[in-house]
Amino acid sequence: MRITLLAKRYAQALFDLSLENKVLEKIAQDMALVNEIVNESRELRLMLSSPIIETRKKKIILSKIFKGKIEDLSLRFILLITRKGREKYIHYISKAFNDIYKDYKNIVDVMLTTTYKTDKEVKDSVLKLMADITSKNIELEELIDDELIGGFVINLEDYQYDASIKTQLKRLKKEFSENLYIQKY
Repeated sequence: MRITLLAKRYAQALFDLSLENKVLEKIAQDMALVNEIVNESRELRLMLSSPIIETRKKKIILSKIFKGKIEDLSLRFILLITRKGREKYIHYISKAFNDIYKDYKNIVDVMLTTTYKTDKEVKDSVLKLMADITSKNIELEELIDDELIGGFVINLEDYQYDASIKTQLKRLKKEFSENLYIQKY
């Protein structure tokens, strides 16, 4: 079974259960925390994917890490995944849950990359423009990349608008290198 399909199925089950129990916001925060912890800890990822470590020990370790930090439903879900032998997919499941949650809440991620930190006026105009285009709530993430020289790059789902000086210079270089016109005197 493909990882993304498996992750979506488990995430959808947790999402439906959290909606039913009216704890969606808390579970969404829990899954974001789980995703962050698993992402940051290489040792935890290795332990989860290790076939040598017994399931019982993995459940004990996961309980010690997450007990008291996440909702009981979230912890029981993680332990269920572990009991079913799917613990190495916890990262993918938590990410899939986040995607389902954002889709449910009509939220879309937009990444704005510039050469310097943008001011509030520019952020607000980007947010308004993206909200008008998508008719969704925007979560703006900013990145700073000195290599752009100037301008900006906007990433929205699978689309990218690149108005950076670096890209414009590359286009000019390509255009000049392909120009076969030789002036005769």
